[in-house]
Amino acid sequence: MNKRLLCLSLSPETATSKLSPSPLATCCPRLQSNPNGANAKTQRQIQLRKFPKGGPQVNHYLLSFNLIEIKKFFVLPIAVALMGAGFCSCSDDDNEEIVEPVEAAKTYAIEAANDLTGGVIAINPTSAKAGATITLTATPADGFAFVEWYVVRADNGEAVAVADTKANPTTLKMPEVNIKVSAKFDLAQASEHGIETVKIPAGTFTMGSPATEAKHINDEVLHEVTISKDFYMSKYEVTNAQFAEFLNAVGVACSETGEGTYDFQPTGYSSVSSRRICFASRKSPYDGSKFNFGVNYENGKWVPAAGYENHPAVFVSWFGADAYCQWIGGSMPTEAQWEYAARGGQTESLPYGIGDGKNMVQGMAQFLFSAYTQDGVYTEDESISNAQSTIEIGSFEPNGYGLYDMHGNAYEYCLDEYKAYPTDPVTDYVCLDGNGRVILRGGGWLNASSELRSACRFYQRPNVALENNGFRVVFAAE
Repeated sequence: MNKRLLCLSLSPETATSKLSPSPLATCCPRLQSNPNGANAKTQRQIQLRKFPKGGPQVNHYLLSFNLIEIKKFFVLPIAVALMGAGFCSCSDDDNEEIVEPVEAAKTYAIEAANDLTGGVIAINPTSAKAGATITLTATPADGFAFVEWYVVRADNGEAVAVADTKANPTTLKMPEVNIKVSAKFDLAQASEHGIETVKIPAGTFTMGSPATEAKHINDEVLHEVTISKDFYMSKYEVTNAQFAEFLNAVGVACSETGEGTYDFQPTGYSSVSSRRICFASRKSPYDGSKFNFGVNYENGKWVPAAGYENHPAVFVSWFGADAYCQWIGGSMPTEAQWEYAARGGQTESLPYGIGDGKNMVQGMAQFLFSAYTQDGVYTEDESISNAQSTIEIGSFEPNGYGLYDMHGNAYEYCLDEYKAYPTDPVTDYVCLDGNGRVILRGGGWLNASSELRSACRFYQRPNVALENNGFRVVFAAE
């Protein structure tokens, strides 16, 4: 059905109107009828539109005449009838386009992520016009907690404003574009204490390094390892603020020398129940300088060093890392889990899991500046240092799994004790034979780039707590 338009035009010629105020004048207030028979001095146009269901205007018909030539009884019925069926508008301009297509408001689509881990989301409504209010609701799976909303434009990935990204439920105003909605869920016990996790998929990889890798060490023998189950790893190293929360929660005692002690049952040490788990920030054993970027004990309470709240916790022993992980419901990663995660999904045996995988250079991690040249020849000058302490977590780019600071910043404890690698393929390997030499990986701010390699191994006694040693935590996937 075509929509028809009736346009009544008052001629610029003198025309006597005897119309009294009417629905026509109500429709177009600018059109003033002259009840006293005065002359109409200016041209007016009355536009009446009839809008049928289901579609825009297709055609229009323009009827032009002088009001004086048409009887009142003819004009008004037409005007009133058409006004009752649609809309009307007026124009003062001879050159103004009388008829303009009227478009229906566009509806935009909302796409929900279908690959979420740890919960599902609901969107109401699932499509809407611009400016409409959209409600987002997250439902975590058992053992998980909602963390944050992520809403982006479908065309270019730019962020879309949400009333509160961390509220559940929350709302947003629909923009004039299609959007995509996602949400992050974390393990409940981790989320409760501010630990963000990344899911690491199960898989098989070649652990160790080839003899041709620069600075290869003989204990890095290549061997096949299978990680049979997915697991969650903390995105960042555990921070001073998070570690201080634990120390206060469980009532860790502090000696006059700053030694923190705690009675608990360490993993794999059935005969041990009490051990040194940390030190307050203390002097360097190397030059006697004061390091104040860990946790301190002040007025009966453990507190992060001012300005270092979000730096990795250091001056922590293996016992301390184990105690924290038990408290939060996780564990330290096995040595195999750590190296698998550090490689960031690489299939090649490359020294690093960031950058091009071959070289470690300044600006990629926090460490004593030394680097590989592009041709793989190792050069080192430890007199040049770009690291005077730890740095805030997340300051550099993550690896392929979304993990930060797997290389540098702070050495990270593994659950294993040090032992020569097996030569045959193994699955979910872990060494806990009580030899008293625990593994650290990834290097720290005090290490050269060669010690930051994915395959590089280091060990020490489990009660040693130094300014370069920290940790992260893993959780089993259900």
